[in-house]
Amino acid sequence: MAIKIKDYTYGDPAKPTKPKGRSNKTSWSTLMNKEIQLFGKGLAAKKKLEFYSNLSTLLSSGLDVQRSLTLIEQSQKKQVHQDLFLEIRQLIVEGKTFSQALLATEQFSDYEVFSLQIGEETGQLVKVLAELSTYFSKSIKYRQQLVGALAYPVFVISFAILVVFFMLKYLVPLFSDIYKRFDGRLPTITQYLIDLSNWIGAYGGYVFLVLLALVLALYWQRRQLWFRKWSAKLLLRLPFFGAIVKGIYLSRFCQSMYLLLNAKVPLLRTVELVKQMIAFYPIEVSLAQAEKDIFNGSLLHQSLQKSQLYPQKLIALTQVGEEASNLDEMFQKLADQFSEDVEQRTALLGSVLEPMLIIGLGLIIGVILVAMYMPLFQLSVGVGG
Repeated sequence: MAIKIKDYTYGDPAKPTKPKGRSNKTSWSTLMNKEIQLFGKGLAAKKKLEFYSNLSTLLSSGLDVQRSLTLIEQSQKKQVHQDLFLEIRQLIVEGKTFSQALLATEQFSDYEVFSLQIGEETGQLVKVLAELSTYFSKSIKYRQQLVGALAYPVFVISFAILVVFFMLKYLVPLFSDIYKRFDGRLPTITQYLIDLSNWIGAYGGYVFLVLLALVLALYWQRRQLWFRKWSAKLLLRLPFFGAIVKGIYLSRFCQSMYLLLNAKVPLLRTVELVKQMIAFYPIEVSLAQAEKDIFNGSLLHQSLQKSQLYPQKLIALTQVGEEASNLDEMFQKLADQFSEDVEQRTALLGSVLEPMLIIGLGLIIGVILVAMYMPLFQLSVGVGG
């Protein structure tokens, strides 16, 4: 949401009012509209994108930080966001720098604070704010790509499971009751479906409870090392989706490296911060190793080459960037290339997978219906003969 300076007034920034208590009230609509965050707890990525974009624009227009924060605060619709930006302004009035004020709110990550600190010290705060805005814009785009790649197949498969369950639970028993009245051997596939239907009727509830308990247990363990390692390995090995997931995380890795290196953050510190930014186990492990290698005098591309996650193209361009002292530009090019590749793969996946899923669902339903009507066809043929 852009801010029009003429639409707002501001008071004396040296005399901020006391922040109001934050409401704990929630509603169903609030819960459903809650923004999904990209990097754990803190201000949502979409709100950070809006904040950095607006602040960059206001500072570029000649306003100081306090007055810019006042305008941003007045533009907020939610009280919790108004309180946050008021708190930041108060901390600046008390003598903290902008980056220190963001750190004190515990709503912003280390890499954001460190980038802004570098921007303040080098007089490039507006540039860093613009880069952060670009970064969160692309991060949201990466997340949308991931959701777009997975949402439709998951929906179709879930719908297929529900349809099959409904047919086995309610439709097949109707035919089973009819066939009990007739003597004779049922076709194998029909008998198999009736047996499966009876089994679901007897144990379906228990199976559902077991699956629910398993899902809750996995969700509870989602931050544990073993789960993160196992889930990352599973994602990367998925047909069709593995390459897309890998491309999305490599795009985020390259974009994060570009953001910090372009802000003149030292390479060792950059690697440390990027490791915190990207919650993907293979990247975290490789960057932990890279920290040790760089500290011991190795080059970044030499360390990344030890991991099987990074393609040869990334290793080669990283080496070129290190030799030419333009590593940030190389990572920016790599981020754009990976992002474009993900878009192409996602579009191809949608065009290929959608008809396959529809055909598969139709075949499953068709097989069940044919199996159920097959004895009736045989009966009609026998009567006719």
